[in-house]
Amino acid sequence: MLVRDIEKLYFSKSALGCYDICQLKFRRRYLDGLFLNSNWVMDKKEQDFWQLGRKFHTLAERYYSRQGFIEEQSLLSEQLITWLERLIELRPYNEEDIFLPEQELRLNEDGLRLVAKYDLLYITAQGKVVIYDWKTNSKPSKKEYRRKNIQTMVYRYVLAQAGGVYSPTGSFEPEDISVIYWNPRFPKQVEPISYHAQQVLKDQRTLEDKITQIKNQDYDNFLATTDEKICAYCEYRPICHGKRTLQLDQEDDELDLDFDWDTVEEINMSEGGF
Repeated sequence: MLVRDIEKLYFSKSALGCYDICQLKFRRRYLDGLFLNSNWVMDKKEQDFWQLGRKFHTLAERYYSRQGFIEEQSLLSEQLITWLERLIELRPYNEEDIFLPEQELRLNEDGLRLVAKYDLLYITAQGKVVIYDWKTNSKPSKKEYRRKNIQTMVYRYVLAQAGGVYSPTGSFEPEDISVIYWNPRFPKQVEPISYHAQQVLKDQRTLEDKITQIKNQDYDNFLATTDEKICAYCEYRPICHGKRTLQLDQEDDELDLDFDWDTVEEINMSEGGF
């Protein structure tokens, strides 16, 4: 029995990426509502690694929202202090530009429901916007992978269609938008991914087709992946196969687990949004 009505689901980059790697995992998480606490499948070392990434995200949010640090600096690890210093060197705060950390945005465009949560939106007085996404993985990511990633597609499309409310000029042209995935472990790796009008149309078609496919799929046909490597690193492995998860994918953020739907601003394009 389905717990959630799929017609009311707002699709995030995590949901769409989850469907691509394993349809059964998507069904368990997003239709059955079987959300699992990651701690139950992680050992102490993995939990520490996970928490380090969370702390860095929190420090970045506090820095750009000007709230001060979540902890006294003397209580921060040397590694976190170094990461924070590198972050400030990358994009120092100033009063002239707009900084929107941990910004959440929903889009409802003729039934195409999408949601994005941005680590940081950096907006210049001229109306240019950079989407910053913080990564803390132990290995650097490749730009080509990021450029084609579903996260890049969702982040840019939602901002282009619904983010104009944050622009000092009233709207963002696709060419105004870029994405930077940045890892404090590799501070010199700064590779902006641009956007353009033709890509917007392509992304729209891709997202519409993918979501239509998901919505039209019979509940019993959300099948498990046959890739054993994917299963080995999935939190549902103990349920599906009775075996321990080897290690969770640290790239898989917990947007959909921690999301506060009541605080998210929705732009309904079919009703004249903005």
